[in-house]
Amino acid sequence: MSDLDWQLIDAEREGWEALASGRAGEHYRMHLAPNAVMAFPFGVMSRQEAIDAMEAAPPWSSYDLIDPQVVELSADSGIVVYRVSAQRAGEEPYAAIVSSTFVRGEGRWLLTFHQQSPA
Repeated sequence: MSDLDWQLIDAEREGWEALASGRAGEHYRMHLAPNAVMAFPFGVMSRQEAIDAMEAAPPWSSYDLIDPQVVELSADSGIVVYRVSAQRAGEEPYAAIVSSTFVRGEGRWLLTFHQQSPA
């Protein structure tokens, strides 16, 4: 794996760690691009809608990124693609195919597009 691959996979893991630790709003305010869009099976969310939803949701109690791969678009952008298995306390396990597109900006990796499809 290239250095870019590791950086982007780490950026994606940091997002999941924030979702699991109850710090999602704080994390994504800093790491979501101003024009970010998130697409889920239930609909498409703007940056602010996504942050509001993350802050209202209970934290994940466990998650596993399975076989993450990176599609390099340029030296400053790429897409992380993987399967996720996650669970919240008292809920059924969640499984999805995920893609997250990152662009380097403002001195850090910014998530510009994120999509989850049921696995």
